[in-house]
Amino acid sequence: MNGKTTLRDRIKTNTAEKFAVRFFSSLFVTCFIFSLIASPVQFDSAAFFKAVPILPFAAVFTLCFIFLCSLFTVVNSLKIERLILLVSFICYGASCALATDSTWFGLGACLVLLVICVYVFKDGGAPALKRDIPAPLLIGIAAASGLYFAIFIGAQTLCRYLTQSTPNYDFAIFSQMFYNMKTSLLPLVTCERDVLMSHFGVHISPIFYLFLPIYAIFPKPGTLMVCQAVLLASGVIPVCLIAKKLGLSNKAAAAFAFIYAMYPALAGGCYYDLHENKFLAPLLLWLFCFMLKKKWYGIVIFSILTLAVKEDAALYVAFAGIYAVLSGDRRDKITGGCMVAGSVGYFILAAHLLSKYGEGTMNYRFENFMTGQDDGLIAVVANVIKDPAFVIHEMFDATADASAETKPEFIIRMLLPLGGLPVITKKLSRYVLLLPMILINLMPDYVYQHSIYFQYAYGSLAFLFFAAMLNYADMSERTRRTLAVFASVSALFFTMQTIWQRNDYVDMYNKDRQAYDEVRQAVYEIPEDASVGATTFLCSTASQHKYVYDLKYSTHTEDPDYIVLDLRYSEGRSRVMFYDSSPDYEEVRFIEGRLLIYRRTGQ
Repeated sequence: MNGKTTLRDRIKTNTAEKFAVRFFSSLFVTCFIFSLIASPVQFDSAAFFKAVPILPFAAVFTLCFIFLCSLFTVVNSLKIERLILLVSFICYGASCALATDSTWFGLGACLVLLVICVYVFKDGGAPALKRDIPAPLLIGIAAASGLYFAIFIGAQTLCRYLTQSTPNYDFAIFSQMFYNMKTSLLPLVTCERDVLMSHFGVHISPIFYLFLPIYAIFPKPGTLMVCQAVLLASGVIPVCLIAKKLGLSNKAAAAFAFIYAMYPALAGGCYYDLHENKFLAPLLLWLFCFMLKKKWYGIVIFSILTLAVKEDAALYVAFAGIYAVLSGDRRDKITGGCMVAGSVGYFILAAHLLSKYGEGTMNYRFENFMTGQDDGLIAVVANVIKDPAFVIHEMFDATADASAETKPEFIIRMLLPLGGLPVITKKLSRYVLLLPMILINLMPDYVYQHSIYFQYAYGSLAFLFFAAMLNYADMSERTRRTLAVFASVSALFFTMQTIWQRNDYVDMYNKDRQAYDEVRQAVYEIPEDASVGATTFLCSTASQHKYVYDLKYSTHTEDPDYIVLDLRYSEGRSRVMFYDSSPDYEEVRFIEGRLLIYRRTGQ
């Protein structure tokens, strides 16, 4: 009797489960269809309710439900039904992710996704998902991921320059630096601090010379944007090599390559133009790769290259060394100790050089841990030790400028696209890999440090990727499968929310290409040996001159040979009357609503 009751209960449970799976699959498919039909009305607007009439919605839902019931009467596979549930939610979630940039919606959608993934893979998932993929397919997925990033981000950022959307800070300063490096091999700039100086007086970044041969062949500012996109895309190579060194399957390596290309912070900083920090992501991943392989020559080369990025890049090499000391064997401890000693020594030297010959290190970004202007990094360390509770307070501080991310939002956008893997471990030594994000991004109250749209997350994201792969390698096969899918889809959701919503630069350029090209050509016609004063969004276009000044911050408003005003913005329009009435300048080029160029009288 008990056996019959158990069998009957199982049948009832199985029937109820199938009904629930088909119901929610039909609901997600129907919602997906109507989210497309109702576009551009967004799901988070009350207008969406009116845009989706209930009777057609109910009719489509009913048809979907009947179709699934009919289909699985023939197929009769609950595992495949679960897989369809997952796919239907991914489609619906993706359509919603494209409609809002809310971090909190992304968090909620990923929590629902996690529940579905756990359910779908609770007994291993569909048999087809258990098989590994061949090596050629892994190479194809990794190459496609890298190409996607290089082409998509390269095109967007190139068109950002071509549409005169790149400000002086932070593109013109580097564009002018490369112009002078090509002619004199010296990193000279004028538009960074309003005087002719070496950029290395602000940041010691000899790593930029790696771009110089390509720039010398294609000496245009846009070349730098393309180089940067290709550089970042190349990070898929060490990601795959690390995965294979950890003994992960080809399928897992392909998933991490996909996640890397879709990782929001990797692309986000490119929308604030060129920076030496972008080198950190691929260089640190290569460093971790050689640390796993215990190849001393690779560790030395990539430690040196990382130090060449910037004076504070020493911190990343030091933390990599600390991790090696805490987690490795005797050989690793020696290697790690050398890395720590070398990076600390380099930072002390770089800080001394900047203090004596440059502008010093930018300690002010930790001013929330300082009591006065004379405090330095030693005082910051002392205050952290005296008040660690304040560190916790600052790490999760939810206040921010209206246009900036809060720190909790930043944490979500950094960890969820990796499925939370960086923090899922019992090995205490691996939490060292979280320290760069805590120190560089979360402790300071400088709003740009905790935003994926600026350059400060590139070192941290490399550490997070390494931690994620290490932790993933320790998990059971079923947990791996669940989290690989969860992380991949989460990365897709968040990049659709953040990056894909910023993909308007190509459209902007194509829509008004002739006008943008006309402005650029007019500025290019200014003699190369002339000095130029320009409003901020035309400094990049004018950067192919030895002397370029940003009129907003410059004292050189009345002495450049040429003045270039961007009439699209009030900054340029407000200066027209001054130069029109000045006896020292005459108008030489006018493009209505876009450009005014003045030349010094008698020039």
